[in-house]
Amino acid sequence: MERVLADVLRDQRNLGNKGDGNWKAVAYSTATQILSKRFGVHLMADNVKNRFKLWRTWYGIVSDILSQSKFDWDSTKYMITVENEIAWNEHVKSHEEVKRFRFKVIPNWDDIVDLCAKDRATGLGAENALDADDIMSKETNEEEAIHSVIFYLEGSSSITRKNIHPSKSGEKEGMISSMKEVAESLKEFVEVTKKKMENKKKMEIKEAQEVVHEVVSELDSIPNSNGALPHRTIDWLTENLIKFAIIKALPLDEKEDYISSFMP
Repeated sequence: MERVLADVLRDQRNLGNKGDGNWKAVAYSTATQILSKRFGVHLMADNVKNRFKLWRTWYGIVSDILSQSKFDWDSTKYMITVENEIAWNEHVKSHEEVKRFRFKVIPNWDDIVDLCAKDRATGLGAENALDADDIMSKETNEEEAIHSVIFYLEGSSSITRKNIHPSKSGEKEGMISSMKEVAESLKEFVEVTKKKMENKKKMEIKEAQEVVHEVVSELDSIPNSNGALPHRTIDWLTENLIKFAIIKALPLDEKEDYISSFMP
């Protein structure tokens, strides 16, 4: 989904739908429509805005980390590499907000650089460290957490997992905190899914009621249709909508005979 979003935003940028560090409304609406249709979800413009804001925040923090001589980016593991843990710990002391990025996996880093580097260079739309925690604690947590889980379960080799497994207490606390975020995000995901299913059920009930009402109205218009088994006729027609469509298309004087031919 993030790769598709990046491709859409690149297309919108080429069309001139980005200016002054922010995207035009048409860019957000286009991305929302494409993602919703392709992945069978219901997204809003704010979802896209928050995701891009998150990317921009990540870019600001990670690029600052990488500007330090002892830190680098591993394009295979999609994460920061640290040559000297002592240097990292010293850096974290004065930049507490970067601690969570020590083992953070960002598979779409190249897309983020492509879409956010210019904003960063011009100082437009820049985010600060406090924004990072605020953004990542909101609705974008769900996509981030699920994406990370998929990467660790499917994309990492046993060697990779061994290399990135935390061994120090501080790092272990960071991983525990990340797992708590995952659990909370999955809980939110379940709640949202449950609500969607409830809404879908309500729509199905409403549609069924409309069909029943239409069947009853049609039978009322047919002479002698209210015979000994009106309820059975209603049940039969609501379960056989093609037959019901045929009845509606037939002339009035043939409707009763058609129903009788199927009803004992």
